[in-house]
Order: sequence, then structure tokens, then C-alpha cells
Amino acid sequence: MVSRELVVSEGREADVQRVFGQGGIWSELLEKAAGHLSSELICKSKVEKRYQAFDYWTSHWEFERFREKHQAELERFAQWVTNEGLLEREIFLGAYYRDEPGPDEGTDIVPA
Repeated sequence: MVSRELVVSEGREADVQRVFGQGGIWSELLEKAAGHLSSELICKSKVEKRYQAFDYWTSHWEFERFREKHQAELERFAQWVTNEGLLEREIFLGAYYRDEPGPDEGTDIVPA
């Protein structure tokens, strides 16, 4: 699971929900990955315009393969979000996985 906090720009809450919520642009992008299970967007504070986004993966390795393969698309998406002024800031909260080494990897990931 990858978790991020999204602090939404004033008046853009509905737009962020459409982009990062179920069936949004972000979900459509992640669905290109074989290891993506689902995504979730939760409003943590309406007053502070804070949301928490969760992306669930079968493994850390699938997530990393997706990032490598779709790096250009991810960069375009991030630039679009910036240009649209949807977020005041995005904070990476963490990535949590069970200790499941990939086929050619050791156990160098800290388990959740």
C-alpha cells in the first residue's frame, strides 16, 4: 500500500475527488499495472481540505515495475495536477508491504 496526504486548493475539492476518486484519471492510470489492486480517497478534514489517498498493490515489486514503465505518464499527470492548481501540496506518507521479496531480490524491504 502506498499512502499520500493531499491538501486541496481552495474550491477544488470536487475536482480532486473526480481526479483521485473511484474511476478517476488517477485510477485509470494505475489500472494499466497488472499488480494494482485498487485505490481509495478518504476526506480526513473538510475544514483543512485534507484527503488521504491509498493505492493498493499486490507487491512492492509490481508498484516499482509500474513506476519504471509509466514514468513519463506519471510525470505528465503530476505536471497536469500542478498546472490545474488542484493541490496546495502532496505529502508522501509511506509505503507498507508484507515482506515478499521479488524473484531476483533479497529481503531488503522493511516489512509493514
